[in-house]
Amino acid sequence: MAGGLLSACMAVRPPGPGICRICCGAILGHYEECWSCRQIEERLGRPLTPITPISLAVDGTPVYTALKQYKGHHEPTARRQQLRLAGLIGIFLRHHTRCIAVEGFDAVAAVPSLQGRDGLHPLVTTLGLIGSLRPAIINALSPGTGRVARNSPSLEAYLTRHDLVVDRRILLVDDTYTTGAHLHSAAASLISAGAREIYPLVVGRRQNRAWPPSQHLAEWSALGENRWSSTRCIHCWSRDPAMS
Repeated sequence: MAGGLLSACMAVRPPGPGICRICCGAILGHYEECWSCRQIEERLGRPLTPITPISLAVDGTPVYTALKQYKGHHEPTARRQQLRLAGLIGIFLRHHTRCIAVEGFDAVAAVPSLQGRDGLHPLVTTLGLIGSLRPAIINALSPGTGRVARNSPSLEAYLTRHDLVVDRRILLVDDTYTTGAHLHSAAASLISAGAREIYPLVVGRRQNRAWPPSQHLAEWSALGENRWSSTRCIHCWSRDPAMS
């Protein structure tokens, strides 16, 4: 079902020297967190939960294209890309659910668009194509009154149904992560509503080749020994330092 996306994925370098412990982005200077994560953390007034990215998403690559097209208006193309992304996410979770959440999760929520759209968000539709996830999907988040911009989260960005999240371990899925303002706003809303644990999963960790540190991450991913594998995630890398 992944339709070639598995071979097109790009490995994400795990947290460590020069790599943010929250978002796996490049760091300039001697910090554990990148500038964007420090800004978002400060503005939310609470610690951020580290994400698990499946792949880098670089302009022009198949993963980036799938993430652009799966919510587009050309229905046949969108449906094909939803099937491919569902296959990728399903295979990744088959191997790494316990890497992400040692005790597992009992609910799955998607980060919705703040622009609003009719019907289900395409990410919810995509997750619903994964049989193992379908029963756990909850429609817990909806747009609120807060405005989110680059590096600028909001605790009021999302409304949360408390009855769906209280005391639950939630896999929070987002399609693309750039600065993380939307995802971390959604995570903060779920935590405020009483969720026990949040496990953020991101399909594509956005990288801009125009910024040299991001280009270096893409080059690292292209090295033969670092090539993406469905059986290896950032947590697997971290448990075996020899891998990185």
